[in-house]
Amino acid sequence: MSMIWLIGGTSESRSIAQALAGARVPWVATVTTARAAGLYTGLPGEVGVGPLNTEALGAFLAAHRPLAVVDASHPFAAQISRLAMAVGLPYLRYERPSVSLAPETEQFPDFAALVHSQVLDGRRVLLTVGVKALPLLAPLQGRAALWARVLPESAAQAHSAGFALNRLILTRPPVDAGAERELWQRLAVDTVVTKEGGEAGGVDVKQVVARQLGVRLVVIARPTLAYPRQTANLSEVLAFAQKFLHPALDQ
Repeated sequence: MSMIWLIGGTSESRSIAQALAGARVPWVATVTTARAAGLYTGLPGEVGVGPLNTEALGAFLAAHRPLAVVDASHPFAAQISRLAMAVGLPYLRYERPSVSLAPETEQFPDFAALVHSQVLDGRRVLLTVGVKALPLLAPLQGRAALWARVLPESAAQAHSAGFALNRLILTRPPVDAGAERELWQRLAVDTVVTKEGGEAGGVDVKQVVARQLGVRLVVIARPTLAYPRQTANLSEVLAFAQKFLHPALDQ
């Protein structure tokens, strides 16, 4: 069966899957965890679970033979985006909108630039950057008092990255302003580090709370990738998919 490969794992990918299903466009989604697969419960597409390296991706493409790719992965999931762009299929990136940063919000181009700076030295810092980024911030241990907020199932991985269990905040997003405020005050942090994950990543909420509490907010910019085609418009995603699955609509 001809189908679209939907790179998912985000709330936006759920909306795209719903739109594709409503237009009778077959799709197969890929996600990295079983929990993420639950995003598509009740929808008619197939969902593959597990990380895709070059070998696994080759097997996936051979098994499903998608005609085009809609990449709705997380803005920081650069590895799968690069792999998908390299396979030679028609490709459309769905990029969630960014949040406008306030003048007082500090931004760094990547984690390495933050580590090499001294802006966190001597600070009490809450890291809300995801467990995969914690090894990149390991050099800050001893230079700052660090706490890391991660998913409950990521506690062991965070501990392996050098974080004591009593320095882990185990919770699941979304986190509203009240919960952010309570946590920041309880830990008495003066700095919070987050990724530019858009509204879905809570950047807007963190900016509000940072302003209220006088806490320094540091944002890591999204990776810069040369997407061949990009949109933040669901109707454009649907038109792209229909072009390859329903060629008559494009004539």
